[in-house]
Amino acid sequence: MVTIEQKLELFNKLLNQSMNLKYQEELDRLEKDIQSKVQISKDMIDKQAQEIEDRATKRAESKYAENISKSKVVMKRDIMSLKEKYFDILMNSLKIRLQDFVRSNEYKTYLYKNISKLNNELNKYDKLDLVIHLSQLDFNKYGDYITKEISKKHSISLRTIDIIGGFIAEIPSKSIKFDLSINSVLDDNKTFIMQTLFGSLKAGEFND
Repeated sequence: MVTIEQKLELFNKLLNQSMNLKYQEELDRLEKDIQSKVQISKDMIDKQAQEIEDRATKRAESKYAENISKSKVVMKRDIMSLKEKYFDILMNSLKIRLQDFVRSNEYKTYLYKNISKLNNELNKYDKLDLVIHLSQLDFNKYGDYITKEISKKHSISLRTIDIIGGFIAEIPSKSIKFDLSINSVLDDNKTFIMQTLFGSLKAGEFND
């Protein structure tokens, strides 16, 4: 026969087992809840860290691209400045060579060809008052020659201007000019000279 004491002891054991089970279940649930919250916090922190890293990367890439762009602009400006310097040097060199040419024996032949071109144009007109603009050097050396070679039916006066060589013929009454100066040849060919020079520089990439 089971005594009251034995029944109480059995009840206590069952109660303790039940409490231990509930306690363990509560601990398990609490542990899972904590782990879940920790994981959520970790994911949130990881996400925020990734966003900060992405923003920093984008800022760095943007700054890098900006610096590269600025460097390219500076480089292009420096190259253009260098090209312009070379162009000025080339043009000055050409002018010096042309100044030597107008002092050569071949220059008179050049003048004669230009006078022939002018006479072909003047044949379209009757007697005219014609003004010939030329350099001081040509005025002194070829003034009489130019006057004699131009069609005799026109009245001619000579005036000096600051040009390398050749001449500019003007018909004041008709506001017509025939620019046969060496300066006009240079001006007309500036684009070609520039393209040729820059093309050569680009092909060589300044590799001497």
